[in-house]
Amino acid sequence: MGVSGNLKTMLPGDLLQWLSLGQKTGTLIVTKKAIEKKIFFKKGRVISSASNDPREYLGQFLMSHGYMSEPELMKGMQVQAESGIFLGKILVMIDVIDEESLQHLMRRKAEEAIYDVFLWREGEFHFIDDELPTMEMIPLQVDVTGLIMEGTRRVDEWQRIRLIIPNDALIPTMARALDGEPLDDAQRMIVNAIDGRRTVADIVLESRSSTFVVCETLYRLVRDGTVTLVDAEPAKAAAVREERPVTAPIPAFHDDSDEVDSLVQRAQQALRSKEYEKVQRLLRAAENIDPNQARVRSAIKGAEAAIMADLHRQGLIESRVPKVVKAFEEITEMNFTPNEGFMLSRINGQWDIGSLIKISPIREPDAMLIFYKLWKDGIIELQS
Repeated sequence: MGVSGNLKTMLPGDLLQWLSLGQKTGTLIVTKKAIEKKIFFKKGRVISSASNDPREYLGQFLMSHGYMSEPELMKGMQVQAESGIFLGKILVMIDVIDEESLQHLMRRKAEEAIYDVFLWREGEFHFIDDELPTMEMIPLQVDVTGLIMEGTRRVDEWQRIRLIIPNDALIPTMARALDGEPLDDAQRMIVNAIDGRRTVADIVLESRSSTFVVCETLYRLVRDGTVTLVDAEPAKAAAVREERPVTAPIPAFHDDSDEVDSLVQRAQQALRSKEYEKVQRLLRAAENIDPNQARVRSAIKGAEAAIMADLHRQGLIESRVPKVVKAFEEITEMNFTPNEGFMLSRINGQWDIGSLIKISPIREPDAMLIFYKLWKDGIIELQS
């Protein structure tokens, strides 16, 4: 029998513990906004996990640990599209990573996807009894108790981190050289992304690590005086907040349905007039008010499908190659959101839109709207 609920009333640790003690076999589906994660149980033990978040795809995780570059990932994905072979096996075949290291990283990736759920403020879950994927999975070498302990530790640590790093618009700067501090591969990638210009949000994208891993690393470096944090310029901070709003404590329940309905209606009007950035802002605001409302989810899904279809009709298709046409001096005077800045920095006049989306940790609908905005604003042109 399936079980459903909300993470506000049943915390992730309690949910995992209940499934473990019940010796459950099946799939736990946890959703928050557009993100869906699946955690697979067999006789009460977690055997693997999956996610539709591009930041948690295997290629992104391998880059976050320094195992591969963007061109190597692009090559691997091209071979995958032509052969149908799993990306991991392709990367072993072309000597990007050995089999043992791949299995270790895939287990780490599965665990990180689960730990992330512990930091969700809201979300829904549904457990489907006796349903497991037919494809081969890399089994986790940890029981539920271990997952709960680490997830709970991160919840406590996150509260301490946010006292020092209250938002993702701060800019980390190296105050002194690293004095032999022990860093793992992911932490080295994070430190290498610190340049005195990138915000925390930029570093999350650049390093391909989760917000928690980035902030935990920075927190320790700030505490020992290796890194200092400075405020971004107001315009840059506003651009960060546009994509990554600071979440407040969960308020007492009150009916926001009228406000949500108004935002959805305004978004539908903006969609009809093809004001796509406005559509995105309005639906994001509605989603932040009530992320689990069915009407909001349906509106987002419908709007994204309509926008994608129209962008394709206008010629914004995956096979076209974007090229930057504005002068570098002009671009440096502009303020971009972290996602926009990340995507713009990858445009080299050679990689097509489809390839740029595949190597990025950004959802395809969001990435396509970025290309549309850059194209509409005359920053890029599209070559056939």
